[in-house]
Amino acid sequence: MKKRAIIFVLLIALGTMWVFSSTTSCQNQNKSAEAAQEDLDRAGENLKDAAEDVGQAMRTERDELAENMRQQGRELDQAIAELDQKIEQASEKEKVRWIERRNALEQDRQELNKDLNRIGDNIGEGWADFKNSVAYRMERIADNLKTKD
Repeated sequence: MKKRAIIFVLLIALGTMWVFSSTTSCQNQNKSAEAAQEDLDRAGENLKDAAEDVGQAMRTERDELAENMRQQGRELDQAIAELDQKIEQASEKEKVRWIERRNALEQDRQELNKDLNRIGDNIGEGWADFKNSVAYRMERIADNLKTKD
């Protein structure tokens, strides 16, 4: 009988220890899950902030490029106006040369206007290609404007 009582007490003690360890384990798992969720939430916020920063940087870059394009458009307009004056005062032989140059500058102006209109479009993925294409065109136009003939 004493053996049964001791075994019974031992079983109760082991059962109690098992219940406590299970409860503690579940609590630890719950705490770990909560911590993991908090980490995930913070990571999501950081990702959101990073996306907003990238978007703002792209908008700033787009706005700067658009302003540079508008400035170059004004320069083209001025060069075309100067050519118009030269054409009015030029001899017939010179007129042909000035008209050809004016037409080339007018073509550049039209291409620049098309690009300027596209810059407002949502060109996200093709932004780098667009930016490089515009930079090349603007460089070519700047070189062309330096040439006074």
